[in-house]
Amino acid sequence: PAARATQPSSGQTGARGSVLAAMNAMDACLALLQVYFILMNVTVERSYCSAPITRASTCFLCPETVEFCEAHNMLFLARPEWLRLATCFSAYGFVWGYVLILCAAATNSWHALRHPILLFAGAKMYALIYYHTMEFLSSTPPVGLAAYFGVEGPYLLSGALVLRRVLAEDRKKQMRWGGSSPRKQC
Repeated sequence: PAARATQPSSGQTGARGSVLAAMNAMDACLALLQVYFILMNVTVERSYCSAPITRASTCFLCPETVEFCEAHNMLFLARPEWLRLATCFSAYGFVWGYVLILCAAATNSWHALRHPILLFAGAKMYALIYYHTMEFLSSTPPVGLAAYFGVEGPYLLSGALVLRRVLAEDRKKQMRWGGSSPRKQC
């Protein structure tokens, strides 16, 4: 697309400049979201997995997490076993899916990585649906939905953007390979 630059600007040099020049706005947004998710995986989620997060917790972003959860997500602080296990799985398993998407966004390798990305996106969407169903049907559902989805919304947005990006790239490849339509003709 026209939004994708072909040459780095004069202020960009080396590999970093080449990566930045090759990214369109959606790829840049997806890359930033993945960095945010990875940061949450290696800080708050890993801490939550190993021990309850309290006001006395010293991990990066833990005091802010406690403050937010006291106001909007008491279930997270209650730490039921299913949520602890889901958070551990996210912290140690889903982090690699975020790294994969970050690599695809940084190198424009959506088509080459589409199969593992789609598998990860399916697993992540399933996890999000399960998590939010359990949250809202619990005895302590989230309050302050704008704030709650301000924190949880980026995961939903990223899922939708990843699917759009992978499927759009797949359609472009099909069109380049000589098909007039990305749909199979009977």
